[in-house]
Amino acid sequence: MDWFKISLLAVIQGITEFLPVSSSGHLVIFKHVVGLDVVSGATLEIVLHAGTLVSILIFYRKRIGALLRGFISGEHASRRYGGLVVVGILPAILLGLFARHGLERLYERPVWAGLFLLVTGGYLLGTSGVKATSGTLRPVSAVWIGLAQMVALLPGISRSGSTICTARLFGIAPKKAAEFSFLMSIPLLAGVVLYEGVRWIRSDAIAWVDGWALGWGFILSAAVGYGALHWLVSMLERGRFWHFGIYCLVVGSISLWLLR
Repeated sequence: MDWFKISLLAVIQGITEFLPVSSSGHLVIFKHVVGLDVVSGATLEIVLHAGTLVSILIFYRKRIGALLRGFISGEHASRRYGGLVVVGILPAILLGLFARHGLERLYERPVWAGLFLLVTGGYLLGTSGVKATSGTLRPVSAVWIGLAQMVALLPGISRSGSTICTARLFGIAPKKAAEFSFLMSIPLLAGVVLYEGVRWIRSDAIAWVDGWALGWGFILSAAVGYGALHWLVSMLERGRFWHFGIYCLVVGSISLWLLR
């Protein structure tokens, strides 16, 4: 694998995994437009996702530690929060299991990523005027946030953007909305990395892997992802989340023009 290509994809993955601009949409469009063909691409994507997973674990390490301690000790608030996370991830898991092949076909046509980026941009701008109230996470809001995460399996639909905006519609404060969104993504990312990793180990692809190159991609995606996550929370607190909506509309429009 070309180290430059790996570095490029690692940076794209690290930035777009957390910013509300759709990492899947960017990778699909970028690979097509630039003609980027990376050997063992599926293996690389597993490693890059593992890197961004690590960045979430590091960024929210104190909150995760507190929840785990509370869960073990039987604290009601921690167990309730864990239950809401489970409720939130179920829709995406079900869609992934029963509609995987259909989703894969969408990823093979970059034009869909461009169209769905326009949808993401519209949703970010459309919810920009929502004000945070004293809203708290409840089973109903967790279900709707989970449904938003399910829709984000489509290329070009931002997972962070759709879940955070949906949470804000329920009056949940931006910082708390981001926290729930990313903590909710941990089981999904871990599941994807584990499932695809097992498939990779069982295949012949392991013989074609450059361990040093993959290790570099992992470290770079984790480092860039941590910085992007910090920036996202900062933008949320300053009320500038909607700026990403304009970006999605611009990139979506340009990609459709290039793919016409």
